[in-house]
Order: sequence, then structure tokens, then C-alpha cells
Amino acid sequence: MMKTGRNCWIHRLRIFIFLPFISACVGNTSGNSSSDNSGEPLWQKLNADFEVVCLVYHRFGDSRYPSTNTSVSVFEEHLKYLSEKGFKSYTVTGLLNDTSVLTDGSKKVLITVDDGFASFYEHGMPVLEKYNMKATLYVNTESVGWGDYLSWTQLKELMDKGVEIGSHSHQHNYFVNEPDSSRAGVFEEDLLKAESLFQEHLGMVPKTFVYPYGEFSTEMVEVVKNYDYLIAFAQNSGVLSNASHPYGVPRFPVAGSHVSMEQFISKVNMHSLKVGKAEQLPLTVASGEQIDYSIQLIGDGLSGPFNCFIGGQSSPEAVVHGGGQLSFSFKAPANRRRTPVTITTRDSDGQWHWFSRLLINPEVEE
Repeated sequence: MMKTGRNCWIHRLRIFIFLPFISACVGNTSGNSSSDNSGEPLWQKLNADFEVVCLVYHRFGDSRYPSTNTSVSVFEEHLKYLSEKGFKSYTVTGLLNDTSVLTDGSKKVLITVDDGFASFYEHGMPVLEKYNMKATLYVNTESVGWGDYLSWTQLKELMDKGVEIGSHSHQHNYFVNEPDSSRAGVFEEDLLKAESLFQEHLGMVPKTFVYPYGEFSTEMVEVVKNYDYLIAFAQNSGVLSNASHPYGVPRFPVAGSHVSMEQFISKVNMHSLKVGKAEQLPLTVASGEQIDYSIQLIGDGLSGPFNCFIGGQSSPEAVVHGGGQLSFSFKAPANRRRTPVTITTRDSDGQWHWFSRLLINPEVEE
């Protein structure tokens, strides 16, 4: 991958200077093993189970775009419930950099907001302040200052109020549409452009990331990993846990038709259905293609029955449970760019567990 530009050389120099310090920190972190899972963030090396529900919002009080909008009154109901039920909210780095809190057993939630729309500043932030809740805002830098988007001045003001700013790329492109041979380079150039603008206007470079449209590939994972990002979020539903792939973390959407209190209560009390890290990454498919794959279940607590939903449609015939794994066989939906394949089940205490894997069909345009 070709790295160009002044920002890239600054990045390389920063790595060179701090590498001995980082190595020492890894080697001396209590409860962690620097020899295991090399290259993964420290929070992934904890020898402890944890679960955190991550929520993703987009617009607030903007009825022009119903599929990505959450009304102010509904958002307030959500935060009121979290407050009354003892959930504590964190910024993403605030949680991941304090691993003693991550594993303390308390009820935690990450409130994330994508795209940097002005409605967050106008309608969302006042509600967060009312309930003393924290949030992380993911910004695609090319759009800053455009019509419905926040300005750099507003972003700085939000930072001063405790909102964390994360990266949502520069151009918010469909990167999986790039050829395999050039995808990493195109994505890397875009990532570095965003980093340079964050540094120029906000005086910092975010180290948490959200993939545009929730679409990503193994090449893109390697880029965010190589640039020392703590975590990267997708948009398929699920629960952050110690088994989560650090660069493919799921989030529950809370907008459009997914905002009712019944749905919200179910999501924030959901548990993770743990599977292998490689099996959490998206699959690239074509319309009508026969899809066959298996995922290995982690842990002994879940024995089914397992419910399967493909694109929201119940598809019990598509999955078979046996030998500690789930095997899938079905045809990819036609004319659909993103299709979640979701599995749910209950444990012996009646608690629901959830896992969703994304299918991406790059041939379908949006």
C-alpha cells in the first residue's frame, strides 16, 4: 500500500518515537498477555468476559428523512429509560481506555451518532445534557460545513462539552466497490485525508472509526489496524463483547422503524451470541448466489433452538445446529445491497442472545 503526503510521514514518525513506550505498556498491563492476539488493542486482550450494548443514531427531530430519523421525544424516552434502569454511558475511548470499568459488571451503553448532521447539535445534544449522558459522534470530514451538516466550529464546541469525535472517513464512499487490488490504497488515502482535516481543525486525530454504510472488507480491516485505531464499528446488529472482532463491532440501529420502546428495551438488555472473530466479517455475494458457511459457537451455555432471519425474514430452514457450530445454506437475496443474517436464541435463564452477519452485494447500487 502506498502512503503519501506530509500527514503520513508525521504518522510514521509518531509510531517510531512511541513504539518502545507502547511495547512497555503492553508488556506491563495487568491481566493481559502481550504474546497473545498480537496487534489487537489492549481492551481485546483482557482475560475477562464483558458485554456492552452499542446504539447508533443519525438524525434527531428531522422528519424529512424518516428512515434515519429519531424524534426528540422518542430519544428522550430512550435516555430516560437508560437513566432509570442504572445504565451508565461512556464515550468510546473513555470506556475502552479504562478496562477496569469495562469489566466491572455494571450496566453500560455506548451511544454513537453517525454522519455529523446539524440536528445532533440542535436537538440531540440538549437531551444528552439533560440526562447527563455521553456520546461519540462519527464525522465524515468532506461534508463538514455543508447544508445539513455540522461546521468545524460546532464540532469544536461539542468537543468542549465532552462529546467524543470519531472518524467516519473523508468521502463516505462505497469502498467495497473498489477492485480488490486497489481497495486498500483508496481507503487508506481517504483515511489519511480525514486524519489531516481533523488535525487541522480540531487539533487531534480520532482513533475510533465507523465504516461508511457499515460496509468493509479484510483489506479495510488491515488499514485501520495498521493505523492504530482502537476499534472500528459496523452497522449490523449485535452486542460488543470480549469475543467481538475489534475492527468489526456491531451496533443496534435506533432510527426509523427501529425506535419503539419495546424494541429499545429489548436491544439494550440483549446479550451477545459469541462466535469466532473471522466469522464476524461480512461476506461479499451476488444476487441469487448459493451461500454455504459455518460459524463456530464460543462457550457452552447456548444449545438452541436457534432462530434465523435473512434480511428480517424468518428462515428456519437456512440454519442447522450441530457439533458446536451453526451451518448455513441459502440463496443470497436478489436486488438487495446489504442483507443481515441474524441468529437469536435464549439461554437457560430465558435471556436473549443475538448475532448478525452482513452480506454485501456490490452489484446493487443505492
